[in-house]
Amino acid sequence: MAIFMTVITTRISNELDIIRKAIESYIEEKADLLIALSCIEKREEVISLEDIKKKYGLED
Repeated sequence: MAIFMTVITTRISNELDIIRKAIESYIEEKADLLIALSCIEKREEVISLEDIKKKYGLED
């Protein structure tokens, strides 16, 4: 019985870790979106990713 419970506990732990990572990723993406929307609403200068790559020599 103890081995069975260990397997269940491990499986739940792994599943919770996957869920935690998904939530963290969602929150980070949501924060980025809110920052971008705020910049657009304030009519701040928008710089494309392509321009940033060129500026810092990160072109593919």
